[in-house]
Amino acid sequence: MARNPMQKKAQISFLTGILITLLITGIIIAVLILQLTKMTNQQNAEKAKLRNVYALSKDINSGDTVSEDALTTMVINADAIPSNAITGATLSEMTATFDNDGNLVKKVDVIAKINLKKGTILTSDMIAQVGEMASDIRKVEYNMIVLPSQLENNKYVDIRLTLPSGQDLIVLSHKKIEIANIDGVDSLNTIWMNLSEDEILTLSCAIVESYKIEGSKLYAAEYIDPGLQTAAIPTYLPDDTTINLINRDPNCVEEAKQAIFKRNNDQNQKAAVRNPVNSGLNENADQATDNVVSGIEKEIQKTQEERQKYLESLGGSY
Repeated sequence: MARNPMQKKAQISFLTGILITLLITGIIIAVLILQLTKMTNQQNAEKAKLRNVYALSKDINSGDTVSEDALTTMVINADAIPSNAITGATLSEMTATFDNDGNLVKKVDVIAKINLKKGTILTSDMIAQVGEMASDIRKVEYNMIVLPSQLENNKYVDIRLTLPSGQDLIVLSHKKIEIANIDGVDSLNTIWMNLSEDEILTLSCAIVESYKIEGSKLYAAEYIDPGLQTAAIPTYLPDDTTINLINRDPNCVEEAKQAIFKRNNDQNQKAAVRNPVNSGLNENADQATDNVVSGIEKEIQKTQEERQKYLESLGGSY
């Protein structure tokens, strides 16, 4: 029996609707699967970037031992972690010494180089093995060095000596400075630096000679990117008296002595450095002693003023 054309048309429309519905449903399912796959891949990628790092569970002062009970593990995205962050592997390398067979030889304590606050992610720049820092390193205060107007705390600088002739000599290179802070206010002229014995003697010589030579200037020049810029090679050579003192000083390490002696024995380099300095010293010989006395008196006055401010900031009466 022949079917009614209307029924046939209705069946076709019905089947067409089912096919379209199935097609749309399939497209929706495919889109959802793609989105779900994308989200899963993103989550997996984010999980793959997660790293375990050490953070401090309490405040630690400079020079204190960084023990395991002061550390907590944090899981952080690798993009937010400093490249030199301490991990379990790097901490093991710093705190233990092994022989060729992998047997533990000894445990080594690590100490904080600076004051560290709770929650700080630990990096290799913040800690050092006990004994890693040379025994002759001292924290020394200076207030006669001309500082850049926008110098900030913990920046790296070269200490340089400019002579009236225009010659500019590097006395110390790549030194991290700490600006004295009293009651929340940075000092205008006082900085601290960690210096070795030979560096202390060399800078002392440069300071005295800057006082003697009228028109000279001892100043700090800041590094733009100290992490990428290598330390400059010092070009200033102290006078023979200071070099002899360094040679006799048992606190100066042998490597530093040899570096200074090498420059001193290079007659061309010595002449290039010392001739302009000696010329300036000779030209100012008459008032040299008075200039040194005046310069030291200013140093003492600045130090006393800073000390008084510091004591007052502690709330005491002095």
